[in-house]
Amino acid sequence: MKLEHNLLGERILIRNYRKSDFYFMTDMWFDPENGKYMSDPERGYVDEKYQSILDTLEESDDGYYLIIELLNTGEPIGSCGIFPVSGDAAYDIGYCIHKSYWKKGFGSEAVALLLEWLEEHQAKKVMAEVAVKNLASRALLHKFGFKPEKPSQFKKYNMDVTFDSIIYAKAL
Repeated sequence: MKLEHNLLGERILIRNYRKSDFYFMTDMWFDPENGKYMSDPERGYVDEKYQSILDTLEESDDGYYLIIELLNTGEPIGSCGIFPVSGDAAYDIGYCIHKSYWKKGFGSEAVALLLEWLEEHQAKKVMAEVAVKNLASRALLHKFGFKPEKPSQFKKYNMDVTFDSIIYAKAL
């Protein structure tokens, strides 16, 4: 799925993922610190099945795979996604900011742009699953009015690592 146009913030732009973003994105996701609370595995656990999914992200019909970049330089600083959920205009969102840009408000700016896009597209509900121990991401969702909906768990792909999590939701 592809955005019709880039999402423009004060300091960032969110655009469609391109194959040329592959190394930036996977280096960030597979980093043990940066990707700690993501379901993506560390590099050594990527198998052929997972690699084939990565190789087709640009053409994916599962959702919108997006790159966050600095507006003034075009430097990529993170990734995010919007994923339709079966049901009545509900979506999941996800986001990851490169650790060299943590605690600078870029996650907040990205989530604000995602919510704006969802409202423009008549979404009625948005959800995000966050590891219980990921306090920064939980605080970010609270800031935007997300409420805990139910406890859950997720596992890092192909690894023996499971996280207790919370599914947060927000009505739009």
